[in-house]
Amino acid sequence: MLPQPIQELLNILHQQGPLTEGIFRRAASGTAFRELKEALDSGADVDLGSQPVLLLAVILKDFLRSIPGKLLIVDLYGDWMQAMEKPSKQVEELKVVAGKLPAANPLLLEQLLSLLQHIGHNASTSRMSCSNLAVCVGPNLLSPPNEDLLLLEAMLEVTEKVKMLVEFLTENCREIFGEKMAGLSSPSAEEVPAPMGRPTELPLEEQRGRAGKAAMEHQAKAFLDTPPSLLVLQKAAGADTVVGSETAEAPIALPPATPETTVDSPVRAEELKSLSEEKR
Repeated sequence: MLPQPIQELLNILHQQGPLTEGIFRRAASGTAFRELKEALDSGADVDLGSQPVLLLAVILKDFLRSIPGKLLIVDLYGDWMQAMEKPSKQVEELKVVAGKLPAANPLLLEQLLSLLQHIGHNASTSRMSCSNLAVCVGPNLLSPPNEDLLLLEAMLEVTEKVKMLVEFLTENCREIFGEKMAGLSSPSAEEVPAPMGRPTELPLEEQRGRAGKAAMEHQAKAFLDTPPSLLVLQKAAGADTVVGSETAEAPIALPPATPETTVDSPVRAEELKSLSEEKR
């Protein structure tokens, strides 16, 4: 299973993402982002339900970007691109490539694609189609092995190819992953409950405490018992797999986002196009 904070974050975005205009495109407060990321990295038990949805989307993108070798695996870049070059057999060819992923990666990939499809199919409220979402999230999922050596024009071509791949995976995730996606439902926006009122929030430093010795030992044992492939995801997220320990600290409600400073992972395609125009 996925690290508890990532699973909780995905669940919240699945509920509230379709109702949030510009989800995965709009930025969040830089201060709020740093505080939440620091809390998650420290292993604190954070009350993610009290955080702004846009901030959670930025945190998820940052997590995806930090996965070593990317979620779709850099070394499989050529395989993904070759599969996309066979229009009549794309689904079958993509199934083959997906089968080459490390065991832990599909755990996150399937839920992520289901989330993106859910939001994209509710573009009337989210204002984000599957194509828009692929532009914003795609660069965090896959890049070629020699990305740092590519010239601007070549990078633009790569970005467009990755965008097309992620859009196709999103639109056809249930056909590609089959029975694995059966339990990941995508209700319409009308069926998604409205966001609940947020509790009174205290500054982070006033709520942070120390986890008890038993909780720390429990956490260490959980990490030791976890398959190595999943530890890669946990290390990238700074996630805590311990849930419900009696001695663990209370959930932290971080300060609400403010417009003073914004942060978001860059939409590489748009930046590269801008640079290209300036160069000309």
